[in-house]
Amino acid sequence: MRLIFSEDQRRVIPKREKTQLFRMFLSALTFLYLFSTLTSAASSFSETCTVPDDKQHLVRSLEKQMVDYANLLYSPDPSILIALNLAKNQDISVRRLLLQQLQDTAAKEMTSGKVALYVLALQSSCENPANVTTPEKRINLVQVLEEKTKEEIDHYNVHHAPKTTYYQLALDVLALCVVDSSEAETAARILAEAAESNHFQIGGHFSVDTAAMASLALTCVYNEIMTTKNNKLVGIIQHTLSYITKKILDEQKCNGIIGNLYSTGLAMQALSVTSEFYNVGAWSCTNTLDKMLFEVYLGAFNTPGAASQILPSLVGKTYLDIQGLVCSPEKVPTIKVQYTIIKDQGEPKFTFSITVEVPKGSVLLAVLETAQSAKPNEFSFQTEQTTWGPMVVSIHGIQADTNEKTYWQFLSGKKPLDLGVGSYKPTDNEHIVAIYSKY
Repeated sequence: MRLIFSEDQRRVIPKREKTQLFRMFLSALTFLYLFSTLTSAASSFSETCTVPDDKQHLVRSLEKQMVDYANLLYSPDPSILIALNLAKNQDISVRRLLLQQLQDTAAKEMTSGKVALYVLALQSSCENPANVTTPEKRINLVQVLEEKTKEEIDHYNVHHAPKTTYYQLALDVLALCVVDSSEAETAARILAEAAESNHFQIGGHFSVDTAAMASLALTCVYNEIMTTKNNKLVGIIQHTLSYITKKILDEQKCNGIIGNLYSTGLAMQALSVTSEFYNVGAWSCTNTLDKMLFEVYLGAFNTPGAASQILPSLVGKTYLDIQGLVCSPEKVPTIKVQYTIIKDQGEPKFTFSITVEVPKGSVLLAVLETAQSAKPNEFSFQTEQTTWGPMVVSIHGIQADTNEKTYWQFLSGKKPLDLGVGSYKPTDNEHIVAIYSKY
């Protein structure tokens, strides 16, 4: 504010008042400097917590490891697909294979948390989880999740504990929020109540995994209801997020680990979206990131589950980013493969043939999956996991039998394949034949 005095209002300012004014001026400058420093630190907080260029190869190696796992998995893991989608992994054929596997198994009986992961994985793949085509029928996974979440809530109201675990309930809330289900807020109230009742304990110890997933779920709901001015629930969630965040920060180790090595990835996601609930400097993201990169280098994340937990944080993403994905058709080069199954010994005898289209670079398993989806009555198959990857043990209901020394042999034309269905990559217009054979 600028003061203007008239001629007769002017006076000589005493020396003591000059000193006081000067001190006030210095204090103001000091405040402005500190505010500028804190603001700069806050704005650079997320910018500096990124994997440096000379360590990007560690992230790429982790992605490659996950892609290799995906080709060998006996049953689909939605967490892997979510992580690869968030990382925008370039091996689209593997992502399509995982997606196909999830669609084919979406009708099976699952816990609420598993259904939630399926919903998140489908949503991250730009597929509508409310309209999933399985070999048996169409299914609305969002409706299934809403029903299973209600079971969790009903069980909590009677027994003061969910039907499964609080971690699964948190996954339910997150998935319901991401797909904009009206049931998300009701479940969020229960989750917030459980968090503040100190129920996130496993074996007497605070569960960072559960708290981190709850933070992601409640943050999602919080962001949604802020626009609707639901002040009561906003206040509840604000208080709960402040409480949970403090508990997560209390689990920090001096080396950057939060809780334990394998809970740190989720904790990083949670802390990156709840920064308004803790002071700058309460968590060193770069310290944690450096520790995680070192552990990747040492091979600590050499299992699919562990790798899928840490990858999103390494690429600067969280599960909340699934909600804001802009879906556009990916231009994927495809190939056509003719696939024939033959049983010409014993009864029943049959020959079925189909031509399918799969992304270029797909493994043979993707061809079998696509054929089964197109004509399940003819090309149904089953696999068993081995140390060399999935092995086909049944096609069209005809089981391989070690006692009878029978098996399904795969050939390219007339030449036997030297790789399994999880490793062999067909070429365009190739003819793959599966023959029921004896050895």
